[in-house]
Amino acid sequence: MYAALNSPQQLTKWSGTAGDPCGESWKGITCSGSKVTEIKISGLQLSGNTGYLLKSLSSLTTFDISNNNLGNQIPYDLPPNLQRLNLAGNGFSGGLPYSISLMPSLKYLNVSHNQIQGQLNDMFGSLSALSTLDLSFNGITGDLPQSLHSLTSMTDMSLQNNQFTGTIDVLANLPLENLNVENNHFSGWIPQQLKDINLQMGGNSWSSGAAPPPPPGTPPASRPNRNHKSGGNSGSSHGGGDGSKSGIGAGGVVGIIISILVVGGIAAFFIIKRRSRKQSMDIEKPEKQPFAPFASQEVQGAYVYICALILLSESMSEAILSRLLLSSQELDYLTD
Repeated sequence: MYAALNSPQQLTKWSGTAGDPCGESWKGITCSGSKVTEIKISGLQLSGNTGYLLKSLSSLTTFDISNNNLGNQIPYDLPPNLQRLNLAGNGFSGGLPYSISLMPSLKYLNVSHNQIQGQLNDMFGSLSALSTLDLSFNGITGDLPQSLHSLTSMTDMSLQNNQFTGTIDVLANLPLENLNVENNHFSGWIPQQLKDINLQMGGNSWSSGAAPPPPPGTPPASRPNRNHKSGGNSGSSHGGGDGSKSGIGAGGVVGIIISILVVGGIAAFFIIKRRSRKQSMDIEKPEKQPFAPFASQEVQGAYVYICALILLSESMSEAILSRLLLSSQELDYLTD
């Protein structure tokens, strides 16, 4: 790297032939034991490039070469285990290298104030730890890639001063706190979920008026839970939630609905059965008659209704049937 950077004097104690960057405290180098973990050489007016052996720096977690004059392409084989990558202000052109998509530990990515062109690839699917993304002041075009919805830890995103098109719907369910999309070619409506964050959106072609209703079956809009300070419980490490439970789950709602339907069906059954018996008493003696299964279509419909409801609930069993106050003959017939 030192040789590829034209052996600059600003990098004191560096050497292109021999030496120990950890033991000799090379400028901008931080080590853990004998392993180089950080390289911070920002704003030193460096020129040239960073060489082609960066991938071998497997212990490197921070790589900051921002605000230099390194131009041309971004290094394509970046260190694989980075948590912080700052390439801002170097005049880099071309696109983002594929190696960025292979950094599952990456939390901070800044490539702003360069000359990056073209569309973004679908490269964010494995970057769930990424919380800060700055792509501002470049020439990036096209729609936002769908893989951005995988950035489940994202809180700060800067996309301003590019040439992005399309909508920002893919960002709606991210746990964003700050979003800047100014001075692009975005269109459509602002998602409801993004209206309660620090949103800067001027210089685009947003649609006016009320947004159209969501397609049938779309869940209601809601903001991701960003509260990590629950009493005694800690949330997930990547901003998924606070580990607390509130409200009634989907299973509980289904159970309540089925219970209401069952009670209604039972009530309907007894009303119909009583009405049928009352009519029979006007004709016959009020003695207990032998059971005749499904004496009328009304009673038959009530039985079928109750059977269907019982089959819907896995928790209902023959023991529950026995509580319907049916005769033994009716119970046996219904159970069968």
